[in-house]
Amino acid sequence: MKIAIFGGSFDPVHAEHVNMARAAQEALGADKFIAVPAYLAPHKHGAAASAEDRLAMARIAFSGIKNGEVSAYECNAGGVSYTYLTLGYFRRRYPEAELFLLVGSDMLRDFYTWREPETILSLAELVVCYREGDAPLKGEQLRFAMKFKKRFRLLPYTGRDISSTKARVLCALGEDVRPFLPEGVIEYIEARELYRIDGVKAALKYLKTARRKHTVRVALLAAELARRNGCPEGKLVQAAAMHDAAKNLPLTAPELAGFVPPEGIPAPVLHQFTGAYLAEHTFGVQDAEVLDAIRYHTTGRPNMGTAEKIVFLADMLEAGRDFPHVQKLRACLAEESLDECMYRCLKHQVKYLKKSGGEVCPLTLQAYDYYTRLHAAKKNG
Repeated sequence: MKIAIFGGSFDPVHAEHVNMARAAQEALGADKFIAVPAYLAPHKHGAAASAEDRLAMARIAFSGIKNGEVSAYECNAGGVSYTYLTLGYFRRRYPEAELFLLVGSDMLRDFYTWREPETILSLAELVVCYREGDAPLKGEQLRFAMKFKKRFRLLPYTGRDISSTKARVLCALGEDVRPFLPEGVIEYIEARELYRIDGVKAALKYLKTARRKHTVRVALLAAELARRNGCPEGKLVQAAAMHDAAKNLPLTAPELAGFVPPEGIPAPVLHQFTGAYLAEHTFGVQDAEVLDAIRYHTTGRPNMGTAEKIVFLADMLEAGRDFPHVQKLRACLAEESLDECMYRCLKHQVKYLKKSGGEVCPLTLQAYDYYTRLHAAKKNG
């Protein structure tokens, strides 16, 4: 018997999870497919949906897979879910079976850091599905063989660039997720209001179409940066969703009654302060990190918190931005620390404003000076 095992947070299950399962079953000639939602994945910072909800969504999504099942083994075990233990369980359950472990190409590069990878490979053959947008796998097979003296199998299927992170953000913002999630999963999410974030949908009503599209892109990048930097995703999505809510709100608006504009702030950046005021007094946000991320998302300031830096950078470098050197700045964001990227982005911003005759906010100059000193200290060792 051949059994394909597919683990993950499945938070939520998306369409490519299902497509990968079908592709693996066909390519491997698998007699059985088992999806195993993790209680807590070692490489994740908690799940947005409960184990019970993720199990339910997985059962809905994979219900059409022939001879498929969704195992509650890891969710019932609780704690951090380690693949070598899960495979050991299925080896005991199916002692004569040939086991295959299905992973996406994004997980392949993390495999070397997993707990007991040699044990995993002694229990199952690793099967990798490449996903568009991921770095090419050229050379990865050689690296894998040198490390483990084995090869992984590559599925003859390329998955679309869909992620559970993207699905959660789009759900929180009330965007159309039909291209990304199975219909039954969407219905389940909507019925239970999973991935809902307080005030987000209300804030988006203040935006015109183009500004809303920009905000969605900022939220998607902020969520990805949150994942990379170990920050709470919901907090970053909330700040990103609200960062421009007051962009076109006049100071005479009822929502801004009682707002006092700070002195010396140029008009083009005043919306970051009115945005924070709107978030607190209209949308009920009390989290100081969220409010500060909104309050300084355009100017920056010295010694910013992680959430502040993420929203600043996401606002400047989201996928829709198109200005000279934006690709170099995005490469910096992918390869360097947040502080280094703050330095380079502020340098670009100050240079652009001075060259174009725009007024440079004092906060921006102070931020640039602060991150320049951090850059110099790092460079000098």
